[in-house]
Amino acid sequence: MFDNTLRFKVPLENPYGRRFVITDIHGCYKSFKSLLNKISLSKADHLFLLGDYINRGPCSQLVLDLILDLLDSGYQIFPLRGNHEQLLLDSKTRQQIENTPQMPKLHKYKGLLNENGSLKTKYLDFINTLPYYFELNNYFLVHAGFNFDQNNPFNDYFSMLWITEFKIKKEIVGTKKIIHGHIPNDLNVILKCLDNKSQIISLDNGCYIKKDRQKGNLLCLELDSLVLSIQNNIEE
Repeated sequence: MFDNTLRFKVPLENPYGRRFVITDIHGCYKSFKSLLNKISLSKADHLFLLGDYINRGPCSQLVLDLILDLLDSGYQIFPLRGNHEQLLLDSKTRQQIENTPQMPKLHKYKGLLNENGSLKTKYLDFINTLPYYFELNNYFLVHAGFNFDQNNPFNDYFSMLWITEFKIKKEIVGTKKIIHGHIPNDLNVILKCLDNKSQIISLDNGCYIKKDRQKGNLLCLELDSLVLSIQNNIEE
C-alpha cells in the first residue's frame, strides 16, 4: 500500500530508468492502461501522477485500483492529490457527493463507496496520504499550480489544487520548470510550450473530452528527454 513517507523520499533523479509524468486521468482507465503500455513502463522507471484520477470518465475505481496494484507490485509510482480527490474526501456520504456543486454532472464514483454510501477504506486511506507537490532536481510537479503572491506558496494547499493561472517568480523557483494539470489545454498549445522550452508546462489535454479535435488525449511526458507520448481516448 502507498506509504505516506514517500512524500519525503521522492528521488531527485533516476540513474536507473526514465522519469514520466501523467496528469488528469479522470476515470479513463483503458486510455491510462494503454498509455502505460505505449511507454513500456518498467520497475526501473519513476512515474509521477499529478492528481484527478477520478470522475468524468467511466472507470474511476479501475484507475485507482491500477495505481494501487502498480504500487503493490513494486513499481515506482509517485501520486499527488488533485482537487477531485479532495472533493471526494470532503464529501463524507453519497448524498453530500451528489449535492456538491463543484462535482461535474458526469462524475462516476461507482465502486468507490461502500453499502453505507461512504468512501471505502482502501480508497480513503490512499487519498489521505497523497501529498500536494513534489520538488525534483529540475522540476516542481503539482496538480494545479502555485500562488506566488503568497509569502510561502508551498504552504498554500488550496491553490495547489484549484488555481487556474499563475506566474513564476524566479527568485523562488530559479530555473526549475513547473509541470501541472487541472485545466485542459489544446494539444497545439501544449506542444508549443514544449517546443519553446517554457518554464510552465500544462499536461492536461482533457482526456475525457471526445468532441474537440484539440483535446481528448491522455499525455505522458518523459522529463529528461521532454518526449511527449499521446494516447487518444479509447473509453467506451
